[in-house]
Amino acid sequence: MSESTETIYHRVSRLEDEVATLRAEVDRLKHAMRNKIARHEISLIKKGSDVESIID
Repeated sequence: MSESTETIYHRVSRLEDEVATLRAEVDRLKHAMRNKIARHEISLIKKGSDVESIID
């Protein structure tokens, strides 16, 4: 096997890194959406609407 040949172990390692990066990005997006929903709920409450939060 030459040095330029990628082993299955290297491939799995790279894929695990990609998955970790994607999970971190999804977490950031979820946090941003929670903030947006919370801001929207606050604006509704300020307008006098009765709001039941959808955020856990």
